[in-house]
Amino acid sequence: MDVTDDFGPFDGRTWINCSHQGPLPRVAVEAAQDAVNMKITPHRMARSEVFTEVPLRLRETLGQLVGVHPDDIILGNSASYGLNVLANGVRWRDGDEILLVSEDFPATIFPWLPLRERGVRLRFIKPEGPRLDPTELESQITPATRLFCVTWVHSFTGYAIDETAIAQVCRRHNVMCVLNVSQGLGYRQMKPAEIGVDAISSCGFKWLCGPYGTGFCWIRPELRDTLVYTQGYWLANLTANDLRGDFAYEIRSDLGARAYDLFCTANFLNFMPWTKSVEFLLKCGIEKIEVHNHALASRLIDNVDRDRFEIHSPTGGPARSSIVVLRHRGEGQTKRCFEVLKDQAIDVSLRKGSLRASPHLYNTERDIDRLVDVLNAFGR
Repeated sequence: MDVTDDFGPFDGRTWINCSHQGPLPRVAVEAAQDAVNMKITPHRMARSEVFTEVPLRLRETLGQLVGVHPDDIILGNSASYGLNVLANGVRWRDGDEILLVSEDFPATIFPWLPLRERGVRLRFIKPEGPRLDPTELESQITPATRLFCVTWVHSFTGYAIDETAIAQVCRRHNVMCVLNVSQGLGYRQMKPAEIGVDAISSCGFKWLCGPYGTGFCWIRPELRDTLVYTQGYWLANLTANDLRGDFAYEIRSDLGARAYDLFCTANFLNFMPWTKSVEFLLKCGIEKIEVHNHALASRLIDNVDRDRFEIHSPTGGPARSSIVVLRHRGEGQTKRCFEVLKDQAIDVSLRKGSLRASPHLYNTERDIDRLVDVLNAFGR
């Protein structure tokens, strides 16, 4: 896969850090410029249709990405947004329990913390291995357990859970299964309705290569219909054309998932380029992107000096992702190596004392070789 002409320029740097920020492809940059031009010449925004067309096209694109009906997509600005819709919408009972995983990414944990003040108990599972096994989850479920939330691909380790088996455990015990899919969606296939999870939530600015401040969620319609509705947005219930005549101040009952959208869903500056980014990924093919990314990850794993660097992410099998986590064996050397990489214009992340490399479709074998050369020369 060669899409190098569709991204950049990167100012001479090698960006192997998609798990932090995914760059905009050029088609998205053009869409962003078009959105800016619309604001420069606001008569182009006066057409009421554009306020409908922008979120509609994004819904259709995201629905195609995850294999659900576009009307069931909730548009947000982060993974946290969708999790908060659930946290604030489920009809909790005093004594209900939510299961979470110790050391999970903060975005997967924080939305549930305020529920402690409402009598909901939060209990953390500490897996025996680097990822939660479905049998461990099953052993922790009690009659009080209402919901389990976990990250699909762990940001700090690169391990992916067995989402199908996890969903099956939750279904057997009538427990809501919720996934933060931000670190997998864009290079791994995710069809939530097929695997049986109750909800997924994702940001759009990592592997989906959208602007910062983008995200969406999908909630199983049967669950969504039971949520407490806590927000009222006028433009979800009316159109700009309605303002030209008489209208009623009433919440519509036919909004479906749109009732939970982030306000201002005709988010031209963010949603127009993000739509183009996701369309670009779909055109490339998610399965092909995964093959490309895994080949780059393998190139790093196979060529880094293993006598000097430990690999903390999976090197193969279904738990593997496009995130490679490694640490120098020398005391305090990993952070120093991170600084050397920055000086050499190679961008990765430093997370929990480890280096995190995350190549995506725009990266090449040459990028990985540059990273390997600097790593293997470090300290010599």
